Amino acid sequence: MLKTLPFSALRTLEAVVRLRGFSRAAEELNVTQSAVSQHIKQLEEWLGLRLMVRRGRSVTPTDAGERLARVTRDGYSAIADTCDDLRDSTRNSERNILVASPPGFAFLWLLPRLLRFDELHPDLPVSLSTDPQSRDVLTAEADVIICYGPGGYSGFHAEPLMAEQMTPVCAPSIATRVTSVNDLANHVILLDRLDDGSSMTNWDFWAQEVGVTLPRFSQTRELGQANLVIQAAMDGGGIAMGRSPLIKDALDSGRLVQPFDKVAQSQLSYWLVCRREALKRDRMVKFLDWIRAEV
Repeated sequence: MLKTLPFSALRTLEAVVRLRGFSRAAEELNVTQSAVSQHIKQLEEWLGLRLMVRRGRSVTPTDAGERLARVTRDGYSAIADTCDDLRDSTRNSERNILVASPPGFAFLWLLPRLLRFDELHPDLPVSLSTDPQSRDVLTAEADVIICYGPGGYSGFHAEPLMAEQMTPVCAPSIATRVTSVNDLANHVILLDRLDDGSSMTNWDFWAQEVGVTLPRFSQTRELGQANLVIQAAMDGGGIAMGRSPLIKDALDSGRLVQPFDKVAQSQLSYWLVCRREALKRDRMVKFLDWIRAEV
């Protein structure tokens, strides 16, 4: 049985269930959504059971899917903890701290603040990775992973770091020409899609939550990463749906402004995730205490 066990498909199932969507799982695993779908189909055929219920663009795990994803997550976590123990027995425990983060959060919030950690702890250098593989909680070698999602990191220490709010933002020069939601039709709209497997954009979600009707956008530009969206907005390239904490520094400095006072609470948050054993290491305690204080 072990030789035929579809390990890759099990890992894919765990990611789909934990992240609640094929699209988010595909991004985390650095594969296409089609590959994710094929892995789930392969696993269902291998077991002879339905693991996911598909309703349009949304997917929901069955009881069997939830159960298999949970045991897969626990198994990978145990393997990872054992590997950590083996590595720690052969290397200096005061090595660099490796932090994995989504690119937007790393570039716009974390990196500008790391200088303060360096000043407090010059003997504890921090390395930062935004590679998708480094953000896979099951297999990553990172000491700390900043996860963006709904939560649910079973088998790991996971604590909410920051909630997310959403509101349109733009350069001050553009804000003078935006006095109502209808004025959005006259500007380039910078799109940063919600990665939940649906067709709803951040703009649609915001409008729904704050109770406004969006005009038909005459021109849009979709950018692949949050930091690109915010940079384009600061450069006057259009109006973006700003997501805290990514826009905090730009708002504080006046590089971005909010043309409207309507703010939506996102369903997603930023999480601090690490292996439970890591909490016993002094260098990890120092980093976690520092980032909590920064928040």
